[in-house]
Amino acid sequence: MIIDAKLYDGVSSKEHNVQIEFTKDGYIKIADFNIYEPISNVKIATRLGNTPRLIEFKNGIRCKSEQNDKIDEILKSIGYKQPIIHKLERSWKLAIISFIAMFAAIVFFLTVGADYTANFIASITPRGTLDYASKNALAQLDKSVLHKSNLTKEKQEKIKKLFKEITNNNPRYKLHFRSAPSIGPNAFALPSGDIVILDELVLLDKDKELRGVEGVLAHEMGHVVYRHTLKGAVKSAIASAIIGYITSDITFLATTIPTVLVTTGYSREFETQADDFAIKRMKQLHKSTKPLANLFIEMEKSIAKRDGNDTIKIPSWISTHPSTKDRIKKFNQN
Repeated sequence: MIIDAKLYDGVSSKEHNVQIEFTKDGYIKIADFNIYEPISNVKIATRLGNTPRLIEFKNGIRCKSEQNDKIDEILKSIGYKQPIIHKLERSWKLAIISFIAMFAAIVFFLTVGADYTANFIASITPRGTLDYASKNALAQLDKSVLHKSNLTKEKQEKIKKLFKEITNNNPRYKLHFRSAPSIGPNAFALPSGDIVILDELVLLDKDKELRGVEGVLAHEMGHVVYRHTLKGAVKSAIASAIIGYITSDITFLATTIPTVLVTTGYSREFETQADDFAIKRMKQLHKSTKPLANLFIEMEKSIAKRDGNDTIKIPSWISTHPSTKDRIKKFNQN
């Protein structure tokens, strides 16, 4: 029982063509190099597909052979026990089971596991850390997409008064006015309690008392209360790390796009929770959210006018927000 192999003596880089004989009494013999070793003293690598098999001796000599099938046949005939991993690799049933188990584990870590981790980290993150991160985030936004507000002082003062009422004048919350034509009508909350409202949103509110804007402020306050921004950032980081590890690629396209897809459901959950908070808070102040519904209608008109026929309808399973139609209906009922 002989196989062809290439031998490396461990001293030079020279490659030697040799024949390896497996004797019936359990020895490995290479006549040209006076090698005669019990097979128990030799390390025979586990087969990995059709890659060359390594055979290593204790004195540093190594052999490499591409005759995998013949080696398997020889080892079986002399009663050499293959490692369990080799049997697993050759079983298509176990391969399918392993794939299903791996897929289930990935789904678990991207959903339940990521949610739990995000909630835990958000619950233990110190206030100082939130303030520091939010300050830097706002500074970066000011350098890139945000501009100085052009709202009149009178309108700003009216909104500040509404903001104090919504937040119960809690010093944790701070209001910032900005303009961002590239973003359009919007508002967002940072983990620290800083809430940014854009001119483009304020100017769409047809209500003289700006009660639509007031509803938006209550909504953004909900994001702060539930630490949505921080939770979302943690989950996105977890998703990026998992997807990057699986694909062995951490480039933008390999991680960012899949990450957006797997975290959108989480964003919809956040938006719904913030909407419910806004409704509850406005009820506490004995105010209606119908002006907020009207503001959403104006936002829809503004976006349609800006994008025209180029607007692409985003499927609900990709959208990061609940459907505007459903939200308008919800706000009109309260």
